Amino acid sequence: DIIESAYDSGANMIVTPCPLCQANVEIYQDDINARYKTKFDMPVMYYSQLMDVAFGRSALDAALNGNIIQSKRLREIADK
Repeated sequence: DIIESAYDSGANMIVTPCPLCQANVEIYQDDINARYKTKFDMPVMYYSQLMDVAFGRSALDAALNGNIIQSKRLREIADK
């Protein structure tokens, strides 16, 4: 429901402060896609990663490469 709601509302990513929430939503998207015949590919970022980029830190400093599903838009902003 979380991922579907994010897609339906036009979100570019899901942001959370919770490591368990981040892992559950990001890691299991492939399982959800296989079971329900969906094509979810929603990036799930930590709030701290989003804030790092907002404050001008690099993609490397924000650890954006540690996410399973990459946010191309957030990486573009961080690489400026």
